[in-house]
Amino acid sequence: AKYGEAKSVIADRPHVFSMSCKVPSCNTELNTKEGRARAIEWFRKNRITKLWLESYRHAERVETKLLEEERDAFRAAGFEVCGMITPTKLNDPPEGGEAPFVVCWSDPKAWRRLAEESARAAKVFGTVIIDDFLFSGCDDGCARCKALKAKQGLKDWGVFRRELMKDVAERCIIRAGRSVNPKVRFIIKYPCWYQDWAKNGYDPMSGTRMFGECWIGTETRDANPDPVQGCCLVEAMDRLTDGRCGGGWYDALDCSPEKFVEQARYTIIGGARESLVHCYDYLIAKDPGSTPFGEKADRSHACAEAFTREVDGLARLAELLRGAERTGWGWLTAPAGNNTGVSIHGFRKDGRRYVVCVNTTGEWRAWTCDEGRPFRKILSLPDGSAGRVMMDGPDNPAVELAPHGLLVFEDPNDETEHGR
Repeated sequence: AKYGEAKSVIADRPHVFSMSCKVPSCNTELNTKEGRARAIEWFRKNRITKLWLESYRHAERVETKLLEEERDAFRAAGFEVCGMITPTKLNDPPEGGEAPFVVCWSDPKAWRRLAEESARAAKVFGTVIIDDFLFSGCDDGCARCKALKAKQGLKDWGVFRRELMKDVAERCIIRAGRSVNPKVRFIIKYPCWYQDWAKNGYDPMSGTRMFGECWIGTETRDANPDPVQGCCLVEAMDRLTDGRCGGGWYDALDCSPEKFVEQARYTIIGGARESLVHCYDYLIAKDPGSTPFGEKADRSHACAEAFTREVDGLARLAELLRGAERTGWGWLTAPAGNNTGVSIHGFRKDGRRYVVCVNTTGEWRAWTCDEGRPFRKILSLPDGSAGRVMMDGPDNPAVELAPHGLLVFEDPNDETEHGR
């Protein structure tokens, strides 16, 4: 593997596993003592210590009284509880139809509705995360946005959308929320489709300064050809925002169980302080509910089972990398020069060097450390069966990585001329 030059340090704090609960589950399975008791049992079994309760999504809401009841019940059970808003379907629906998921933000009614939901959430929660629909997709086909853009004298749609979304965030979220709770803290979550941020109204640097904290989507799912994307995004966002990226968020949509836990691993390897597992509805509820763009949650219960098997190992991985310095990463290449689908990540901590190997493929892969170092295996996921050590000890350890396996190796004697 060819390692990059970038170096950074993962935050030296305990990793948090949290879970979001969408409007449908808050209105059904979690609105009874029995339902909450079942959820609490699952949360505790799976190291979930923090919850994000959603108050608004897709023109549906959880009434304030029920939000307060659920907040208090989960807090009494020992969980940290925060709020969540998904800013979708805020325009009037057309006659005989439904409002679009992606909002037209030049609509004054959408501003008023978002301001109302922001204030309502701020009354119940001290911290509220805004899901990644705070963007604009309007173009020349939207007469309202086209007229506003012309009035402002702007020619570029990307500039128009960024200025528009800045105003929406400041007035309809931050000001509206702080008008009823001056201490409320809002967090903006950015989507994983970073290539299109600017043209759709996202500006992570100025946006994060405004909010004070951001999160990043680390979803890669089955179809993404770059499985390590989430890992890179966490680190990049933390650097871009001067350490204000609070966590990574992934889900079980269009995911095999193997891909789901891979997302969890890369979120931690990337250095996220918190892993938000989205969501109770997909993973645990009897009915996963609808998705905005037709994504499938048909394997989500299998993903939940895989997470249960993996979570103790994920916690060990997070603790191992806590406070560690990254020394670079790269793809393991075959002799012919092609990518093998195995990512190799280097870290240094407390005078020791660590190498994390992740096999993103469904096949066995061979790896040999060619540095002449006495690396030894210290962690294997899943279930200690991630690979076969063919040669261990001081002479270039060689292993075979199991399909979708993760191995961590340690060099306990890194404080040498070679190690430095």
